[in-house]
Amino acid sequence: MKNLSWVTLAIILSYAHFAVASQDSNSKNEEDKIDFTMTGSGYFIHSSIQSREDGLTNHMNIRGKSKQIGEAIVNVLAEVRVKLENGVPENCITPQNDQGIRLDLVKARGVVQLAKSGDQIFTKGTKVDLCMSLRCFNEDGSIKEGCAFQPSATVEIKGGTGPFACATGHITDTHTRIVLAMNSKGEPFGSISSYSAQGTVQIPKSCDN
Repeated sequence: MKNLSWVTLAIILSYAHFAVASQDSNSKNEEDKIDFTMTGSGYFIHSSIQSREDGLTNHMNIRGKSKQIGEAIVNVLAEVRVKLENGVPENCITPQNDQGIRLDLVKARGVVQLAKSGDQIFTKGTKVDLCMSLRCFNEDGSIKEGCAFQPSATVEIKGGTGPFACATGHITDTHTRIVLAMNSKGEPFGSISSYSAQGTVQIPKSCDN
């Protein structure tokens, strides 16, 4: 099960979880909303920080671009686990109609740093949707190098620095992950491509933070 769980490192969450968004055209106060729609790419690696015995954590780094805010770096620390049903991994069907196992989010926190101003936006992952194909596993339960999958995540904005101190909002993102290498402990390193995120970041006119 531990080897199986390493697969979950390849999610996210990112942040992903991560922070990016699309403007709400029906808003009464357009100046209080920022379009953070973003695309990008990056990598993920294992992290030793975890809050649960069955949880496994990865760090994700993405360099993204947005038409409104320019370049940004997204960093996310996300803990995940294999979702169990009556003590066994929960079955699911992948978008490619393969049999798979479902992965569950434990927690995820992220920082989006804007390259131009240096301001930061803090994020909290609330949901990850990923069914991992059984084709990605070796017979001993370890994940195969070259395995590719496409998770999606939901992220909540939880303030930040400077003008984003009281920022709120929600973001959804999808991206493709490929496991490039595994170390002797079964911990993966891999690439993140086709990162795409949408949502709305709201900045109140007054803030006490």
